Order: sequence, then structure tokens, then C-alpha cells
Amino acid sequence: MAVLADITFAKWEDGTLTVGMAPAVAIGGWALRAQIAHRFGGMSGVGGNSGQQPGILIASAASGYGGGQSGITVTNSGQGQFNVSVPSVTFSGFDPGNYAFDVSRMDAGFRTVISEGYFIVTPSIGL
Repeated sequence: MAVLADITFAKWEDGTLTVGMAPAVAIGGWALRAQIAHRFGGMSGVGGNSGQQPGILIASAASGYGGGQSGITVTNSGQGQFNVSVPSVTFSGFDPGNYAFDVSRMDAGFRTVISEGYFIVTPSIGL
């Protein structure tokens, strides 16, 4: 079962989502994906002529590429710990509010949601 979490940060704030498996599970060789979208079920891969909004942020890591190249940095492979980078420009052009996120294992035959919840984006302070 996925871990549910709500995360709050200001609109122009850089953020890092830290994910850890409990109990600890080695994630070496896993393909991981993190997405942020307007709502659950409205994740990436849609858009264009479908009338649905595409995902706002998509970060991924494949076996051997967990060093932050695509937004996910594996910090402790043996303990199942990794970070997802959420740069401040992610929500530029979007109003403050609640946005759905999920972090998933994407390996064929093992696809599962690891964590999901809401990014609660508040107005920037001091701008």
C-alpha cells in the first residue's frame, strides 16, 4: 500500500521530496518515476487533443541513472531512500493550490505506487 503524504511549500521555493521505504527495501536496479499533476488520474502521458492537462513535473531514474540526472537522486540504495527534486520553476504559471503527486516503481511486472499525496502550494512570501 502506498504511503500517503501532504507536503506544503511556497510557490517560488525549491523543494526536495525525500522518500524512504519502510521496512527498508533495496531499490538498486529499480526504475522510478515521480509525477505532479493537477489531480490524480490526470498524470503525464495525456494532453494534446485529449482535453486533459499533462503532468506538471515528471522525474525519473532507471538502473544506473539515480544520480539526479532526471530529477531523482538515490541516496541509499540498500535502504530504499531517494530524493525527488522539485525546482522552483515547476509551478511557474500555476496558481497556488493543491496538486496531486505520486512516486512509483515502473519495472515491468512490479509496477506499484510507492507514495502519493498532495503538494500544497502556498503564495510566495515577500514577492
